[in-house]
Amino acid sequence: MNKNIIKLAEKKACTGCGVCVDACPKSCITMVRDGLHDYPHIDTENCIACQKCMKTCPSINILKKENPKFQNYYASWHKDLDAVKTSTSGGVGSALAEYAIDNGYYVAGVIMSASGKIQHVIAKNKREIQAFKGSKYVQSDSIGIFRECVNEIKQGFKVLFIGTPCQTEAMKRILPTNMHDNLLTCSIICHGVNSPYVWNDYRNGLEKKHHSNLVNYYFRCKSHGWQKKTGDSNLRVAYEISSGKKFDVPSWRNLFHYWFGQHYIMRSSCFICQYRTEERHSDIVIGDFWNVEKVLDGMDTFNGVSVLITTTARGEDFLHKNPLLNLIPVDSKKTINVLKGLVNKKSKKTQCEELIKAETFATEYCLNGFAYMAKKYPCPSYIDQLINKIKSML
Repeated sequence: MNKNIIKLAEKKACTGCGVCVDACPKSCITMVRDGLHDYPHIDTENCIACQKCMKTCPSINILKKENPKFQNYYASWHKDLDAVKTSTSGGVGSALAEYAIDNGYYVAGVIMSASGKIQHVIAKNKREIQAFKGSKYVQSDSIGIFRECVNEIKQGFKVLFIGTPCQTEAMKRILPTNMHDNLLTCSIICHGVNSPYVWNDYRNGLEKKHHSNLVNYYFRCKSHGWQKKTGDSNLRVAYEISSGKKFDVPSWRNLFHYWFGQHYIMRSSCFICQYRTEERHSDIVIGDFWNVEKVLDGMDTFNGVSVLITTTARGEDFLHKNPLLNLIPVDSKKTINVLKGLVNKKSKKTQCEELIKAETFATEYCLNGFAYMAKKYPCPSYIDQLINKIKSML
C-alpha cells in the first residue's frame, strides 16, 4: 500500500493534541519536540496506511456545522461559595464534574502532577476531580487519554471530557459514532496553549532561585478578588515553596504569565485557530465571563462569574438538571460582543505579526536557553506597565 497517502496537518496547523498517536493501531506515531512544542512523527517502515490518524485529526478535517438553535448563553457560578473561591472564575467546571460523577460518569480533565507536569487524566470519584480545579496555562499532555476514554466507553461507562476545543473535537472523532451517546464534551474558552518545555524550565528556575521545591502553583488566584471594581480583570499568580514561603504577584510581574500574555510561547496553530468562532462544537463551553457587568446590571463579580454556552440539546439538558449551578440566561449577541477570547477578532495582519514574533522567540530560546531569555525578555517595570495601560486607554 502506498505510504505517501498518509499526510497529517502541516506544522503551523497542528494543535499537538496527539489523537493521531492514540488512533494508530500499530503505534507508528510519536510526538517529537521541534522548537518549543511537540509534533507527530510517523514510523513509515511499520505504517500500514490505514488513515485512522488522518480521520481523527481535528486540524485537517472540516468542522461539522452545529445547529445554532441550541446555542444558548448563561452567566453561571457554583452554589457553594467555597467552590467558587477555590476556582478560577465561577467554579462551573467543578459543578459539572461533581454532577457528572453523581450520575455515573467518569470525568477526563487536566491536573498538575507533583512534578509539575500538566496532563489529562480520568477521575472516577469526587476526590480525584478536585485536582482539575484552576486554569493551567500550559498545553496538557493528552497522549493516551483519548484511547483510555474510548476503552471506558466501550466497557459501558459514560465520560465527561473537558479540554480545549481542539482536544474535545479529537475526542469526538476517535470515538465511533454509535457510542457518542455516552460521551459529553465540555470545552474551555481557550486563548492559546503554551509550551510545556518553557513551563518546565520556568518551574526549575523558580526552584533554583529559591533553593526550595515548588509545592503549589496557581496560574490564577483570587487573593485580591476575581475582578476589580473598575471592571478590569484582577489577574494574579501565586505559588508556595517547600520552606513554607508564599508568593503572590500581579500576573504582569510573573515571567511565565507575561510571556503567555505577549504570545511568545504559544503553538503556531493557536494564532490561526479555527475554533475561536461564534459557532462552537462541544456540548458545553465554559470560561471566565469577563465584562459580565456590561450584560447584566448589578452583578457581584468579586468572587468570580463564568460564562456557560450550550450547543446541543444534550448539553442543555445536562446543565438544567444540575442542582449545583446558579444560571442566568443572557443575551447572546451582547455576550459575544464583550466576551474576551471567544471569537478571534484580530486581523490576519496582526495574527501574522504575532506568529513571526513567536517564531523568532522560539528560535532564540532554543539557541540560548531560559536564563538568557529571562534577562532579554523580562517582565515590565511598574513605570512600563503604567505607560502600557495609558496607551491601551487612548
